[in-house]
Amino acid sequence: MRVLYSIFVEDTLRYIIRMFPGFLLAALMFLALRPWRVRRLAGQGLSSSLLREAALFLFWLLCGGMAVLTLTPGWFDWLPLLQGLKPVHGPFFSRGSWNLVPGRCFEGGLWQSYMLLGNIIMFVPFGFFSALLWRGYTWKRAFLTGLGITAFIECWQLCVGRAFDIDDIILNTLGVFCGYLLWQGLRRLVPRFVRRFHVMDILELVEPTMEHKDQVMDFKAEMLECGSDFEGCSGLENTETYEEWLDFRGREKRKGWLPSHTYLTIRRSDSRVVGIINYRPSPLSEFVFQYGGHIGYSIRPSERRKGYAKEQLRLTLEKCRAAGEERVLLTCDHQGNPGSEKTILANGGVLENEVEDTPGLGNSGRIRRYWITL
Repeated sequence: MRVLYSIFVEDTLRYIIRMFPGFLLAALMFLALRPWRVRRLAGQGLSSSLLREAALFLFWLLCGGMAVLTLTPGWFDWLPLLQGLKPVHGPFFSRGSWNLVPGRCFEGGLWQSYMLLGNIIMFVPFGFFSALLWRGYTWKRAFLTGLGITAFIECWQLCVGRAFDIDDIILNTLGVFCGYLLWQGLRRLVPRFVRRFHVMDILELVEPTMEHKDQVMDFKAEMLECGSDFEGCSGLENTETYEEWLDFRGREKRKGWLPSHTYLTIRRSDSRVVGIINYRPSPLSEFVFQYGGHIGYSIRPSERRKGYAKEQLRLTLEKCRAAGEERVLLTCDHQGNPGSEKTILANGGVLENEVEDTPGLGNSGRIRRYWITL
């Protein structure tokens, strides 16, 4: 047991401590470059959440530590400095050795087994974080990432007195691929959580004008084709022309409706209308208070499951707060719209009660009423 502890625990800790200079340098570079990255993403209409930034920071630390561990000569070690000793070292660049015969990693004893497992495990994060943080990462990219990174490391080690080993290339590439498979498993178990690590499209609310005519009519056609309800769309489904729909104030006055504000949710990266949301200021009529609430909204079918509804509602809540609202009411069908319910809860909604759907607005016969305190 003492031998196992020495190899698998003490040696691992020594490797981690040896990586500390790389951790520190990576952290400083990450913090220095972050303002530039944020501006660059914003210029593309994208943003990075705090959760994604935290994961990205960990990945940078890993890369920095691995650079020190794999790209420096075998004698490079700052641990003796902790003991007040002067490190013994030779030249940084010197000729190394090589092994082109696969399978030698399976020869030997306990130490060889430790190195075999280590060469796989320490490259797992490269495949995992790459797939987690960047969209469109496939198994082919995972394979090429592993092969490219480890081939570069092995070639570099020939120049710093270490060894080029074909087994390391095989094992490291396998580690990257295992990391990709780990991400695949996580994505299947908790897909919504995994999507939170991708960059988000920046959305903005704008008042509709004539320049949005084609976009809104396309939005309407897609909603009709998919049989979606036009929640919060200010009667878009019942108007023949865009000009007729755009006359919100006139239509509200003619029909005796409450005055409201209708906004288009625009994706900044391509100016696409991804949603429509309607806000009715207080005080609400008795009917709207019972069954409708302050806010109604829709996301076009092709843009759903991207977190847009949550962000659309958050942006509207900011407008409600600026208008002097202290809390707002939102409603949804008891069973027919779980996505809307999750959106409300994600923005701090608290269930007050359920009421019978007397006017038949939903599908289940019951309506849930939520309050969000601003």
